[in-house]
Amino acid sequence: MNSQIKLTGSLFILAAITFWVSWFLMPDPGTVDTMHILEKVKENRMAVISSVIIQIISSVLYIISFFLLIRDIYAKKLMLLGIGLFAIGTLGLCSDAFFHLLAWFMTDDSVTIQKDVVRVMDLMQTDGVVMLLPILLPFFAGSLMMAIGLHQQKLISRKAWVVTLAAIAVGFLSEMVISKVLGYSIPGVMLIVLGLFATGQVLMGLELIKISQKQQLVVRPV
Repeated sequence: MNSQIKLTGSLFILAAITFWVSWFLMPDPGTVDTMHILEKVKENRMAVISSVIIQIISSVLYIISFFLLIRDIYAKKLMLLGIGLFAIGTLGLCSDAFFHLLAWFMTDDSVTIQKDVVRVMDLMQTDGVVMLLPILLPFFAGSLMMAIGLHQQKLISRKAWVVTLAAIAVGFLSEMVISKVLGYSIPGVMLIVLGLFATGQVLMGLELIKISQKQQLVVRPV
């Protein structure tokens, strides 16, 4: 059983790393300006399609990790709620990859970027994102709740949820305060925020691997 927990932790670490790598490969993550997105995607087509593939792989790894975690650990209410939200957010993460794939197709050499193409991209960046956010935002809230739940069950230390909470705080300050109120955009801040989230998840995975070697691990009865 403990070897199975070790596998779960390892897969979770791999999911977190591929999550961040997928965003690292995307040019200017977090940008919403349509023409800028199309220009950057056209200039970085290999990186973008690699990002799409890795983001889908990351989503699959997260889902497998959730199933394994629920199978092997007796999860109480908060942890279960966190996993549920995290899983919904993973659906959003996977869906977001296809937003990027659409931009990749739109910038193919056989496509002339004209008014109609830009209009479709505008709609994806506005109405499309509005539809995406309800299933994407739980990714971040669920990650925090799952970390807190694991900590409450004494399966991991508080480091993972503290780092995850720090990511939320940095993201909120950069987007709502610095960007919206002060009107200033900090280059690279999105990668830092996503990196903090990935770090929190890596810590969760590492501590699951560590505690899998201890006899007092509370596992789901067979």
